[in-house]
Amino acid sequence: MNEPCRYPPLDDSLKKKGVLSVFAFFGPGAIIASVTIGSGETVFASRGGAIFGYALMWCFLAGGLMKFVQVYTAARYFTLTGEHPVERWAYLPGPRGWVVWILAVLTILCFPLWLSGLPKMLGSLAVWIFGTEDNLLWGDPRIWGTIFVAIAITLTFVQSYTALEHTQTLIVTLFLICILAACAVSQPDWSAALAGAVIPRLPSYEPWVASSYPAIAARPVWIEVGAYLGALGGGTYDYFGYIGMMREKGWGLLGSNTTGGEKGVSIAGDDDNVRIGKRWLKAPLCDTSISFTCVILFTFAFSILGAAVLHPRQVIPSGLQLLTLQADFLTALHPKLIYIYQAGVFMAFFGTILAAYELFTRTAKECLSPIIPVVKKCSLSTVRCWVVVYCGMVGLSIMWLGGNPVLIVTPAALFGGVFTCGLWCLLMIWTDWNFLPRPLRMGWGLRTLNLISGLFLTGWGVRGIIEFFIS
Repeated sequence: MNEPCRYPPLDDSLKKKGVLSVFAFFGPGAIIASVTIGSGETVFASRGGAIFGYALMWCFLAGGLMKFVQVYTAARYFTLTGEHPVERWAYLPGPRGWVVWILAVLTILCFPLWLSGLPKMLGSLAVWIFGTEDNLLWGDPRIWGTIFVAIAITLTFVQSYTALEHTQTLIVTLFLICILAACAVSQPDWSAALAGAVIPRLPSYEPWVASSYPAIAARPVWIEVGAYLGALGGGTYDYFGYIGMMREKGWGLLGSNTTGGEKGVSIAGDDDNVRIGKRWLKAPLCDTSISFTCVILFTFAFSILGAAVLHPRQVIPSGLQLLTLQADFLTALHPKLIYIYQAGVFMAFFGTILAAYELFTRTAKECLSPIIPVVKKCSLSTVRCWVVVYCGMVGLSIMWLGGNPVLIVTPAALFGGVFTCGLWCLLMIWTDWNFLPRPLRMGWGLRTLNLISGLFLTGWGVRGIIEFFIS
């Protein structure tokens, strides 16, 4: 019989106190934050503000908090056991791995949808930046999108994880500073923003939306808001890989290659070991907290800017103008700042696409390993080849077939960013209660937040999916 696992000695950084010590653990979270600012905030949050004003601030706040709860509880379990939560879900009652199969299929089907819509959005941005609208070749966003995909794929094979982490941290920091500055001087209605953040309500489309943007008004509000929730902060297509990236850090039992089998990982329950285990939780808590704080700040800033700058003018980012209208956020400060906006958004979107290939690689490996033994034995580089070919070929095919980028990514947002996120939260309650020693389980507060998040996201996802397919 194997001896119960004991936690390694605490890292020196865990023993330090003060605000700056928190940032020592910010790493994988930077990748998640950078992946989402390319769509969830830049496009969807500003679109929501332009359409509904300040009315959806509560939804963006609640969505960010619920996804933080989702990710942190999984990172918490992973740190304490060294076992990815999805490995545990393979032992749910019923046919072996049935829940993992459902999550894996829904998650992996979302990959090419995001990697078709995002390159097309970036291609439209490039057409605008370089002024090639009238050029027969370079005026086509799909040409630019294809080039950017090829560059991202090349870099995916040659860069290291550490380089990716540092690059994305820099992108997040610089872009956040610019957007928060723009938000501060846009003179928004702060009282309306505060009311929108604390008073939950589902708004309806104003008459001008129906007259000027009939295609948008034709979308049920549940689907429109569901797309915002799904894009905000990412989804299971990101989070399986994000949790897996934490192996690189070696916090707690991460990297110990523990396997619990049907009964779970056995952990020594003496007071000293439990105390050390709880201390290790500072690392994933800091990483996820900073990451989702950035996500919520980006979301609030873009939503407020959309409400303050675009809503009064009754213009909505759509079609090939998904990113160009938001330039007014910075040019209101000074016309020359348009170059800062163009550079910032370009880097944000390209950073999103670049990080997505690596995230999706790790997501595929993590969620397929418990149900397909050959994948578990494969190296990460082998899985990366298959994922890149799949995402590249299918994603580019969808992009070249045409269509509105927002409509392309909507099903991915509803399935992978809302519905499966809710299931994840509910599964973590079962996992934590049944496979952690009592002293290491979630407290009642965190467990309650998980339950609320799970029911809300699953319910909204089901409603949005039904309306998407019948509308």
